[in-house]
Amino acid sequence: MHLPRLALVLVGAASVGAAQSNAVPGTDVYLYDVSNSTIYGRRGPAYPNGEVGIGFGHAFCNKGTVHIPWQTSPTTSGQMTDIHFKIAFLLARESNGRIVQVSLPNSYVKHSRVTYNLGSSQCGTCQTGPASTFRIGCYDAYSTGFNGDRFNLGPASEIDPWTGSWNPVGSYFDRGDPMVAGAAANDGVQSLTSAQVLTFDTVKNRVTVPESELSQPGTFYGQVHLVCEGEPLAARGDNLLSERLNFTWSGTAWSTSNAGGPVAGSVLNRWVGATRNTAGNGLDDGRFLVAAKVTGPVNGLYHYEYAVHNIDNARGGASLKIPLHPSAELTAVGFRDIDGNVLNDWALSRSGGELSFLASANNSLDWNSIYNVWFDSNVAPTAGSVVIDQARIGPGALSVTVASDVPNGALSASVATLGTGCFGLGLTATRPVLGTTAQITTTGIPAGTPLGVTVLSLTPTPAPIDLAVIGMPTCFAHVSGGVNEVWLNPVATAQVPLVVPSNTALIGLPVGAQSLSASPPLTPLGFIASNGVLMVVGAQ
Repeated sequence: MHLPRLALVLVGAASVGAAQSNAVPGTDVYLYDVSNSTIYGRRGPAYPNGEVGIGFGHAFCNKGTVHIPWQTSPTTSGQMTDIHFKIAFLLARESNGRIVQVSLPNSYVKHSRVTYNLGSSQCGTCQTGPASTFRIGCYDAYSTGFNGDRFNLGPASEIDPWTGSWNPVGSYFDRGDPMVAGAAANDGVQSLTSAQVLTFDTVKNRVTVPESELSQPGTFYGQVHLVCEGEPLAARGDNLLSERLNFTWSGTAWSTSNAGGPVAGSVLNRWVGATRNTAGNGLDDGRFLVAAKVTGPVNGLYHYEYAVHNIDNARGGASLKIPLHPSAELTAVGFRDIDGNVLNDWALSRSGGELSFLASANNSLDWNSIYNVWFDSNVAPTAGSVVIDQARIGPGALSVTVASDVPNGALSASVATLGTGCFGLGLTATRPVLGTTAQITTTGIPAGTPLGVTVLSLTPTPAPIDLAVIGMPTCFAHVSGGVNEVWLNPVATAQVPLVVPSNTALIGLPVGAQSLSASPPLTPLGFIASNGVLMVVGAQ
């Protein structure tokens, strides 16, 4: 799927600001605590197939040089305003070398619609100042009870995380739940009532996590993200914070507790062994963080893991494009989003020197979300960059380029099996690494065989060739021409060495091999054939 088509499909899915035109110098909020966590309840089928509602507390202060506008909403006239902070939450789990988001996309965002200016803080002395502002040096703190109150929780899709803006007219709060009739659904006056909220189950709109995710072993982290209108990009480094959490199932209910100190920035900062880089769409839109973790090689294969966090990019991500060595082998390719719907998973595409994961029309990577991809390859990592296409039409470039480790270095040596042998004759090989000697071993040679040959060729056949026409039924050829290494009077096995010079020009060279054994009783021609192997010369 190409970007323009996806962008046209999604253009109406969210409000996008023209640029960070509302930046106010001196605006700087500091999120310094994820104080506690609460399990509100569960719903759905019996454990472990239900869903759990979770809440986090947080605290922050004004460490900038200006008082930040913050208006109580709704106002005394009943009109809702946009002049307040928005707080997003997610839950992630690290296990088996991978960190993933486990909270679902229907987890809503807190609208902090009243400021308290509770006193002096880590940001300094709480100053006096105008009404309807968050004053310099002051702090506010919210328990899970405040953050889990559904009267103030709305969809993340209504918020532009880059500018911090939100349109109350026609919003979830304006419409009510269930939606009210007539003009009241679009008049900017809150129709969501406390009576409606009281009818909700204990999970609805809160941080929602499948029990199947909580019941898996791993380390869990709750993340809080504070969005402040007018805050310049350079001051946003301390607007995200994560805390380690423990979850326990008693047999009848879940409990949670905090288990460690907070870490600033994206929860991906917790990922041990990963490299992390962030980039945005200039001053037109917000940031993606790409974390990469490469391990290996094991038997010539490197394992690549990528986690992409849309921090505050309003237009969303429509793809992840990774530079790839043209001769690279790829296996065990995977993708994970956060909705659990395999029907809208991103599609894999490979063309020349690029590996692409392409979004379906209804599954862009939106803010406060982390998607993962992974694969194995015989190519070593090198410094490069990945490209994320923007999902929606808006100001700025069509894509964002983020520095990252990519599979575009030297090829590792590899060995692949081609087909199967006939009458039990088999062939294996060790990896042809520069400066070593690979061993090609024929096994299952029938007793009494006087001789055989291992054929080494630079031209493996594009498809197996049936040898029944020349008197070798059930046997197939996998190489064409080449050098014949004869072995005499073998006893069950025969071994042929392949000396690989220390010449980097040989990296990527394919060498095919197949053995033929003189075993007259088994075929009319008197020969049987092994499977083939395809060896690729590599640097390590």
